[in-house]
Amino acid sequence: MPIDCGFWCLLSERRRFVERLWRRRLLVTADERRAHRRFMRLMRGFDSEDLDVLRKAVESSGHEIKQCAPGPPMDVDSDGAGCSKGHGGQEEEEEEDDKGQEDCGLIPQIDRPMSMPYLCCKMWRWKELQVDAALHRLDPMPWCRFGRVTINNATVSCCNPYHYALWIRPELSSNSEEQSLSGGVMANGGTIWPPETTRFGDGESSSFGLERRRALAASDTDLPPSGSPPPVPVPDSLEASTPMAHELPVVHSQAVVWARLARYERKNRVGDVINLIGQFVAVGKLAGTVFDGQDVRSDWDLQNHTSFSLIRQREQENIEDVWLYNSGDRPLFINVTSSLANHKSEAIRRLSPGYCIRVHRLGLTVGDPANSMTFLTISVGTGWGVNYQLVYVSDTPCRYEICFT
Repeated sequence: MPIDCGFWCLLSERRRFVERLWRRRLLVTADERRAHRRFMRLMRGFDSEDLDVLRKAVESSGHEIKQCAPGPPMDVDSDGAGCSKGHGGQEEEEEEDDKGQEDCGLIPQIDRPMSMPYLCCKMWRWKELQVDAALHRLDPMPWCRFGRVTINNATVSCCNPYHYALWIRPELSSNSEEQSLSGGVMANGGTIWPPETTRFGDGESSSFGLERRRALAASDTDLPPSGSPPPVPVPDSLEASTPMAHELPVVHSQAVVWARLARYERKNRVGDVINLIGQFVAVGKLAGTVFDGQDVRSDWDLQNHTSFSLIRQREQENIEDVWLYNSGDRPLFINVTSSLANHKSEAIRRLSPGYCIRVHRLGLTVGDPANSMTFLTISVGTGWGVNYQLVYVSDTPCRYEICFT
């Protein structure tokens, strides 16, 4: 009688997935044999489908990240959920020597149990990750649909490391620096720069900065009145002709434009101004890889390795925070400028990949909104001013200007 190999084939495929994830790990320990045994035990808490989702996210370096990958409960003991002995008898025999001493959330070099998302982020995204509650928090992104769920007094979380970011505490001053990741610096770009006379960091003259702002900021006739539906945005002339993996549906009747985005290559604007709507906007490489957002992508974005997101989060009634998330592999250099005389910012900050920082608060406008606009400048991979490469912001080869309306 032929033997049905379906079950064994499934186990074999699962084992291949786990071994491929092991080879892609960032953590290297002194006792790799012991670490491998612990890793194999930990992976048993994942369903085969979720394990495949995790593998695709890791092997694609963050390009195939739509799906969530729920893991085992965080607070399990060595014999509890997530550490079941239903698979792999060979590993069980190898573990007898240290059975009862290992915790499913432990791997050598890590001295305490930790949450599964934290561990997965250390394993496959940031090996030097050290979350400092005084500086930031490791939290899911808005496109993570599973998030955290409590089941039988245990918390199950999505373990896709690309569904998480390090959210900088908003109360940190512009002079703060954080060193949670090796080489990850978000710091002030120097003192008293750009010169106060320019106001816009252009260096040559303030006229170019004024022209740029006027082109980006919509007049009263360009924007719909508050609470009314905006016009359907004109397609960007640079958008790819082929359909994207995740197209934005027709603008909802109650959608309201909350910002406008323009691309600049040095002093020249590239393409059309884009209206930003919805909870978040995925720009460049991130566009089309996540659920529920507005996708903004062109060939120019991809050529410049752009990948970031602008995210709206409601903190209290009538007030929303706007956060900038660096989802790429290059640092972002940012500057926030307000048209109000007492809100001029000269800090040029470097935002490392994986970090998320608040850049604006919607709903705190004082006085006439038309005269109190806020502008965000994002330069991809290249800074300006003291301590950075270029002298003027208008020298940066890939720049995005956002006007919050």
